[in-house]
Amino acid sequence: MTVYLITGNDLRLVSAKLTDLTTELIGDGDRNTMFESHDLEAVTADERDSAIANAVMGAQTESLFGDQRVVVLRGLQEATVDQLKSLVKYLERPLEVTHLVITAEGKLAKSTTDALKAAGATTFNTSPPSRKNDLTTWFMEQFTEAGLKLDSAAVASIIDWLGQDQARLPSLIDVLSSTYGTAKKLSSSDVEPFLGDQGSVLPWDLTDAIDKSDSNSALVMLRRMLRSGEYHPLQVMSLLHSHYTKLMKLDGPDVRSTQDAMSLIGSKSDFQAKKYLSTYQRMGSRNISSAVQLLARADIDLRGGKDLEEELTMEILIARLCRLGGGAQRVTSRR
Repeated sequence: MTVYLITGNDLRLVSAKLTDLTTELIGDGDRNTMFESHDLEAVTADERDSAIANAVMGAQTESLFGDQRVVVLRGLQEATVDQLKSLVKYLERPLEVTHLVITAEGKLAKSTTDALKAAGATTFNTSPPSRKNDLTTWFMEQFTEAGLKLDSAAVASIIDWLGQDQARLPSLIDVLSSTYGTAKKLSSSDVEPFLGDQGSVLPWDLTDAIDKSDSNSALVMLRRMLRSGEYHPLQVMSLLHSHYTKLMKLDGPDVRSTQDAMSLIGSKSDFQAKKYLSTYQRMGSRNISSAVQLLARADIDLRGGKDLEEELTMEILIARLCRLGGGAQRVTSRR
């Protein structure tokens, strides 16, 4: 008996893991007799009861040919607690010869989570970590699982190029595997021809570069955010407004410790609070106030105040904000 749960916040990564897992479970068996799939995201709300019941029935039914069965139930987050009662009951005594594979995006109901835990479900979380060191390890694990060997420069190139869009990694792994096989250790020059368009970036990649007065990196991050199509200029403005609002909250005599900073900016992260406190101490009250004024002016310009392209308006804003960061200045050209 095996029960698997594949979770994640990007359907592409969840689907890639599901494909790999079901291929492994079926092995050399006959897919036509061993495999069945039910998708809660492909049916209406009224049809989900029936889809779950069919999946449970499939999991409870032994193969006529004596093979183990692989039953997939996709999109579990779409179901209500009442709709999942039959699945929860099945998980109390799963069939020994069935592999039940469940996928879900987001948080599941406690009753379902408890039932999966009691059934000994193996969980695969496909969401990449956000911290850079952890992200590097995550990438290396994906390559190792695929049998690929890459040097550190190649991994760094891939991380930098894909940015936040790690969901494109499975297709890149397929291309590298089919091109080079698994014997050769790949360098950055081997992988760069296959990287394609750059992905987006994490929001704090932009604000970190601004805070360090690294205008070169900040403008690169801005262009990737805007040109990837994942951020509208006004969304970037909202991100920057939130960033400087937190810094403004630290502008007072009552901030004496990291704990004070955590409370004021509404964070549970000691690391984040220390970073904001350090940035505030480096910039000072006057520069933070100037940054807020620049944001207000840029917001007006984006809404028709000046006859400039939106990207150019944002580039001017970012360059000016970088001058207020308090770090070493770097100058870059627009293109």
